[in-house]
Amino acid sequence: MSSEDDKDGIKNLNGILKSVIGVSQITNTKITRLTAPGENYGSLMLKLDVTLKSDENSETDLHLVAKKIPTSELFRENFNIQVTFKNEVAMYQTVVPILQSFQKESGVKNVFNCVPRFYGARINLDGGQKVDADAVLILENLFANGYTNVNRLQGFNLESIKLILKDLAEFHAVPLALKLKRPEVFERDIKKYCNDFVFNSQFHSLFWNPTKSLILENTKLAPIVEKIKFIGQVERPAVREPFATLVHADLWCNNSMQKFGPGGTAIENKFLDFQFLSYGSPASDFLFLVLTSTETNILVNHFDELIQFYYTHFVQTLEELQCDSTPFSLSNFIEEIKNECVFEIGHAIQFILFVVTAKKRDEELKLPEESDKLGDTVTQQGKDKVWFILEDFEKRGWL
Repeated sequence: MSSEDDKDGIKNLNGILKSVIGVSQITNTKITRLTAPGENYGSLMLKLDVTLKSDENSETDLHLVAKKIPTSELFRENFNIQVTFKNEVAMYQTVVPILQSFQKESGVKNVFNCVPRFYGARINLDGGQKVDADAVLILENLFANGYTNVNRLQGFNLESIKLILKDLAEFHAVPLALKLKRPEVFERDIKKYCNDFVFNSQFHSLFWNPTKSLILENTKLAPIVEKIKFIGQVERPAVREPFATLVHADLWCNNSMQKFGPGGTAIENKFLDFQFLSYGSPASDFLFLVLTSTETNILVNHFDELIQFYYTHFVQTLEELQCDSTPFSLSNFIEEIKNECVFEIGHAIQFILFVVTAKKRDEELKLPEESDKLGDTVTQQGKDKVWFILEDFEKRGWL
């Protein structure tokens, strides 16, 4: 076995993979980091290559990814790993199989399949309930299977975002249908893994004034700047029925991977990183994904088309599962979007400015000491996108 560092190792790997590998024996493992030491991530991601030997002496290679909790105690606390890690494991181990079984029992042939294959997980070695340094989640290595991330500075083109929105509509509608048809199963086996992640308001407040200053560079936006509320200034809207369902709550281009065809358009999609799994409005995921992760010209020319596209597949999925779609009208869904704007606009525009379109720095900013340098990474591309979103949503009456 080779590993870059002892803390990158995985104890009792055979035990985790037993249900998948059966009687085969692990003859070699190679573990390397997918994320560099010291990077500000909510997890430690490892590339895990495993060689198996069957009882007939034939060899097979498995190309996997192992997700471990952050090495930093500060990040373990900030990401609330005692809740979020367990919930992400449950998504793969419990939630996805339940949703797929529900679809099959309802006569659906092509079931929900927009997540990586699950190989195994544990939260510790002692069988207790506390997540510790031996916690690990093992999934297929999507890179090895031809998937990649879109360039975040570019975002998805029209055909790619439509493919992803079709998967997102199913991701939302299948658990919603389960809630409607089998509410006791939904409450017991799905909803209990949904948590309301509490953002660190003190940290996010560092971005309030820099964001306002960047907005005010466009003088036309001066009258509306005080309408915009940021993380720490406003809570997520209260959960509303009947639309409330399973939501990702952190869905942007880097939390999904795609296979791309010869023309650069996505042909297959997988969603990742379910640690913030929540119970809320599907409109929240729709807004955050489309605003942060599409080309700006898509927002300019096709935003209403994308609402209709997502909505059509959302309703089709409900009807495929024998649900009455009458309460889920397009006008009601647009009202959901409007309601979610209270939180998601501020969330999205800060993310666009300081993460998605930001210039890379040689060294990570030390916050809060260097908060005055936040604007140094902002690009004109990011500002133009944010300015358009705010002007457009003000015209729609959504601010």
